[in-house]
Amino acid sequence: MNEKNDFYREYNLIKARKNPSKINLAQYQRDAQTNLRNWFEEEKTGNKGGILVLPTGGGKTLTAVRFLCQGPLSKGYKVLWLAHTHHLLEQAYYSFGPHEIDQNKGFEIGFIEEPRENLNVRVVSGTKNHFNIQQIESTDDVLISTLQSVSSGYKRKQPHLMKFLESAEDKLFVVFDEAHQSPAPSYRNLILELRKQFSQMYLLGLTATPTYSDEKKKGWLKELFPQDIIYQVTLKDLMAQEILAEPIFEDPNTEFKPDFEKREYEKWIDTYSDLPKDIINQLADNRGRNQFIARAYAENKIKYGKTIIFADRWNQCVQLCEFLRKEGVKAGTMFSHVHQTGTGRVIGGGDENSKVLERFKNDELDVLINIRMLTEGTDVPDVKSVFLTRQTTSKILLTQMIGRALRGPKFGGTDLAYIVSFVDNWNQKINWAEWDPLDEGGTGGTIINPQKRPPLQLISIDLVRHLSRIMFQNKGLEIGPFLKNMPLGWYQTKFYTLSKNEDDYIEVNRLVMVFENEKESYEKFMDHLESLDLSDFESEEINVESKSDVLNEWVETFLDPENSYDDGLENNIFNIVCHIAQGKEKPPFFEFEDRKNHDMDQLARKYRSIQLFEVNDKLKLEFEREDRYWDTIYPNYDSFINQFYACVRRLNELTDGMPDDVYVNGESKNNELDNETKIEVKKRYPNCLSCGEKNKMLLEVDHVNPRYFGGKDSIDNLQTLCRYCNSTKNTMEIDFRNNTTPLKQAPEQLRYFNPPQSHNHEDETWNKYIKRIFNMFYCASAVKHSNMDSNGEWKVELYSGNDPKWIRPYLKGLTNEIIDNRRNLGLKGPEKIIVI
Repeated sequence: MNEKNDFYREYNLIKARKNPSKINLAQYQRDAQTNLRNWFEEEKTGNKGGILVLPTGGGKTLTAVRFLCQGPLSKGYKVLWLAHTHHLLEQAYYSFGPHEIDQNKGFEIGFIEEPRENLNVRVVSGTKNHFNIQQIESTDDVLISTLQSVSSGYKRKQPHLMKFLESAEDKLFVVFDEAHQSPAPSYRNLILELRKQFSQMYLLGLTATPTYSDEKKKGWLKELFPQDIIYQVTLKDLMAQEILAEPIFEDPNTEFKPDFEKREYEKWIDTYSDLPKDIINQLADNRGRNQFIARAYAENKIKYGKTIIFADRWNQCVQLCEFLRKEGVKAGTMFSHVHQTGTGRVIGGGDENSKVLERFKNDELDVLINIRMLTEGTDVPDVKSVFLTRQTTSKILLTQMIGRALRGPKFGGTDLAYIVSFVDNWNQKINWAEWDPLDEGGTGGTIINPQKRPPLQLISIDLVRHLSRIMFQNKGLEIGPFLKNMPLGWYQTKFYTLSKNEDDYIEVNRLVMVFENEKESYEKFMDHLESLDLSDFESEEINVESKSDVLNEWVETFLDPENSYDDGLENNIFNIVCHIAQGKEKPPFFEFEDRKNHDMDQLARKYRSIQLFEVNDKLKLEFEREDRYWDTIYPNYDSFINQFYACVRRLNELTDGMPDDVYVNGESKNNELDNETKIEVKKRYPNCLSCGEKNKMLLEVDHVNPRYFGGKDSIDNLQTLCRYCNSTKNTMEIDFRNNTTPLKQAPEQLRYFNPPQSHNHEDETWNKYIKRIFNMFYCASAVKHSNMDSNGEWKVELYSGNDPKWIRPYLKGLTNEIIDNRRNLGLKGPEKIIVI
């Protein structure tokens, strides 16, 4: 064996046959081999594609490599092995032949029959130390590459890739690891195009479960793999045979609160990637947190036994090791970084790692702490537990780490395997990867059926943020009835996209919340899409930023961004378009059937008159009800009870001094205004008197003196406001027909409102925003003129009788608020706001 590079090997098969692999396959693996050979050797018409189904820890990679060596590679085939992550690539790579330290295991390639004398194996991906696609040689025999690299390379007919493929002639064998991802548009198109060029191509899919509830994906699996499942065994079967251990999951809480700023969180949430590096550093560097992890093992050493701890940073490995040793635990570290301690001892790096691993295998160490060294040489059958020092959003990574402890008694493992995942106190709801040991999800996602329960990502990204914001507006008074802030339901969108830090296409599930008055608008938008060419949105590499202009145009045309209860309309539109472009059908809509049971106003009316200590007891019971979703909507009980009291304050203000004959349970008993009256008012006042909105679809007729306080339906008591200004005014008596404030002194605070969410009609939109803030402050239509000039100065001219000095204390804060919001939209200014 001559190693030109860590991830390229030229094997001498004559020598390798003298030392073939000494790994004895289990009976189910031998049965799988028989089925695979029969499938490969039998005469077939049409496309050749089948699936090998083995659970995590069941040895899919080894089984496939043994078959390739005894079958296709012995028959002169070239192999293209496609996988999703560099971990999977390296796992496959090392399965063909071990590193020098493990040559006592022998070589799988030793099973390749004569006359073949050499085998060249190369790993290609965007990962450091792997080869890039331009370094592929036509003399390569086994090319192990990420799907994304080959897919994009084949699209552009990359010369080195094409020469390799063409060198196979009619003997190309493709392995698709994690085959449940094959319905992704780019991946299925790659397979279909390869089949056009290589009609005799074989395709073998590897997966834990090939099942889908989605009929379209079932159809694609059947087309790509026409011979369906070649062999299958389940996790339950292997547990019953004591081949795999029974996993027991524990999730101790560290009580650590990561500092994940709102703005950074919102930037990250749609990258479809694992946690940002700076957040991982926070977790890894915290001494108190690492002490907690070390103590969790030390206090349960007998139960956990031989344990692998997966960490993120080399210094975290060292720190954990130090704490464990202080607790009397024999621990060692493995990581690629080479570090010299204060005593001159070297830790990390190849030679040191080999020594530590050998000591761990020989039971001289209780715990091995490593940075996800999941492939070469880390196969230790008798590991009883794995510690995951943090949660991850990557299901593939999670599955690989868990698999390190699943070896059962028949193969030198244990009957029980402890999977200990440490959980932190996040202010955000994050859609962590989960693993169901009895039903490994072939879809690669953990989304709950939205028809039965609102999934966490629906609530966390939009609804909690919205409810938290309105809770403290207007001295804690909410805008409008509480149920207006709860969605009617949601569209469930599914599409494939590029994960920004994993070099892979992944399927994402995003739910689009639909609030009151939005359902019809979304339906009209989707009807409009039927007449458009959406091919650009079919690509997994498309993103919101690259299509911002057209997305903003659609938002402005079909929705109402200024008055929406949802901050993420642009993302909503993007998710819907991608779903339709890739799936060729509208996303299903699910009604929030329990919406009426989550009306905080009802709780406020029910409990606002009883004693404080009784309220707390009753609300705790309500928050913990299993048939309610309060614990999903609110990150903690404090947020829930704060919202309750905000509703109480609003209802108390509504009912204070109100005649009984016009108000019952917080709702008006009077009927709607007749259409003739509405038409007359809008004719008299054709625009919103507060902000100047002209869109007729958004205009409403408002009572200057609310009905709640005995206001009449006469023309003299009516004015035109837009939907947002009307709901903001709520039950306050503000006559925007007047240009002069009725107030005798300046208000105690300046109220902020939802900022504009789009670039379109920038000056007009921000002028409306400014006018709304100033006019609500002065309780009149006090703004005569506003202007944004190119020098970054915004000038607001007030009608006489409105003292500019009243708003002076708030101008700096208002300016900074506007600057922050505009910066998020890629806009500049204002440098200052001048009021005259």
